Amino acid sequence: MTDHFRGRPTAVLAAQKLADLGRHKDPRVGWALVLPDSPDVPPTERHRADDAPVAAQRLAGARTQSGEPLVVRYAAGNVDELYRYLPDGTRTPLPTTGDGPRGVGAGALPYYLLLLGGPEVIPWELQFRLNHVAFTGRLDLDEEGLGHYVDAALTEWADSETDATSPLLWTAELGRGDITALMRTEVGERTLARWRDDTQIGDRAVDLRGAQATRALLAQTLADRHPGVVVTTSHGATGPLEDAATMRATLGWLVDSEGSLLDPHSLVQLWEPDGVVWYGLACCSAGGSGTNQFTDVLDPASDAGKVFDAVAALGAVTADLPRALLGAPKPARAFIGHVEPTFDWTLRRPVTGISTTDSLVEALYDGLFQASPLPVGLAFRRYFLGAASLRSRWASERGQVEESPAARTAAFLAALTGMDRQCTVILGDPAVVPAALPAE
Repeated sequence: MTDHFRGRPTAVLAAQKLADLGRHKDPRVGWALVLPDSPDVPPTERHRADDAPVAAQRLAGARTQSGEPLVVRYAAGNVDELYRYLPDGTRTPLPTTGDGPRGVGAGALPYYLLLLGGPEVIPWELQFRLNHVAFTGRLDLDEEGLGHYVDAALTEWADSETDATSPLLWTAELGRGDITALMRTEVGERTLARWRDDTQIGDRAVDLRGAQATRALLAQTLADRHPGVVVTTSHGATGPLEDAATMRATLGWLVDSEGSLLDPHSLVQLWEPDGVVWYGLACCSAGGSGTNQFTDVLDPASDAGKVFDAVAALGAVTADLPRALLGAPKPARAFIGHVEPTFDWTLRRPVTGISTTDSLVEALYDGLFQASPLPVGLAFRRYFLGAASLRSRWASERGQVEESPAARTAAFLAALTGMDRQCTVILGDPAVVPAALPAE
């Protein structure tokens, strides 16, 4: 019998080590700037970032091994595909489902994506989709603010005085039956418990609840303690419905326990964000999409339906708080918040009472509090994957809605919670890393 293996090496090669998704400069991972596919830019120049502000070009160059910005283009009206261009002007479509090659190779979609510009230029819907397959952030800042942010990011907030061992929880509550009570128990208190159990944090975690959750005490505590992570739960301003100008000017402003609005512009005059990572659970804390995504699941005559229609009528917008934090002279690292009003079904199942915030609490503690913390985008990966799972459940339940009231309820809840959760977004560079806990 012929020995077909004679002369072949006897050594067995191990499988290639998986890419570390925390290392954006790994060519199998990659980082890219997402810019509009503008007709004003010749196709032969669209592989470059020359049409982006100089500060953004500096950041994009620093995020690649080659020092040359890697650019991905968004074509207006098409959220199904992005594009990579070659110097000869030809382009390769990149499905926003994440199918196809990943990384920095030809025709590949990088894992880290930074959308540059407001949602009127690059829509929130694109960010919602990309959240399922990539670590996606957005910078919607004026030239001065963008310069502040990039300067800090390139030094990794080297001069920041933020204290990773002293996070801040601010949970405003407006009555026992109000959604803010559920926000406090399912997000605020569960996150605080994780902080308290950490021997490096413990009692250093600051807790402002109930009557203490005022805008004045928040500003004073921020200035005194310089927390590395801030978690706030509250209402976000979505009114008055009859005054569109005021509604747009204050959309998403946090509402304290006294019913007063937190003015972001005044806040950054009293305190320097200086490298903080802020998660704000509140209606429209990140902005509004300009579209009522809940038309098919909410009665337009209901109070909730009227609010969503009024918010949609304002157009696509980024809220003031993340813009003020990220564009400050000493800017925040990242803001994580909600586009559109939010629902209590995202926090707890209405029938069983089971909490549904495990993946969120995991992101707010396990992802952000380490001697070597995860990049912000990676820290929220499980949370965003949960949104995709809920949308999948809605698709399967929808086919059974004619069979029973229970099936209709299940389909409704899956649709509502899936859409609500997918409206969480990251503002800032998703590759930034929070302030690290001291090495033990």
